[in-house]
Amino acid sequence: MKIKFILLTLLLLFSRGCDFYSTSLWIFENPSDETNPLSQVFGMGWTGLILVNLILVGFIIYGFYQYSFAPSAHKRTRKPEKLTDFVSELYFDEKGKFWQLFYRMPKNRKILIGHTGYVLIRVIIVASFLATIHNLCQYYNVPAYDSFRDFVGRPLSVIYAIVLLSLAYFTYRLWRKEYDLR
Repeated sequence: MKIKFILLTLLLLFSRGCDFYSTSLWIFENPSDETNPLSQVFGMGWTGLILVNLILVGFIIYGFYQYSFAPSAHKRTRKPEKLTDFVSELYFDEKGKFWQLFYRMPKNRKILIGHTGYVLIRVIIVASFLATIHNLCQYYNVPAYDSFRDFVGRPLSVIYAIVLLSLAYFTYRLWRKEYDLR
């Protein structure tokens, strides 16, 4: 578990560094083209963007550390029949509250923080590499990427869809893995 934690943490830092580099190509050339909401809406420059990134990456690493090394407070003797019941018991200590997970803060916040770290470290790695590929291909005018852009129209829509699908996939995979271990 320690090696997996170190490798995923290093991969997260590397992927964020790649995204930072690919974004910096555009920022230093034409700062008005930056589409990050923190820049456009709040007027943050590089210092603010780097600070927010450090805070978010720190939170994700902390959550993944909690998942990897902190003992789980959830100990059930019998396995629920359905995955949704298991997730409901995991977060709320009782069955039938699965849908509340989408609009209510769970009782077991340590489990929520650990699971958030587990899922987000993977999703942010995927998103960072996709953003890096997108930025580099646009900046260097890669012909194959231009063909892809002509075909899909808005490549960012495809990138956001992949990121959302990876969020759903890693969340489901985590729940299924823990459910099967019970």
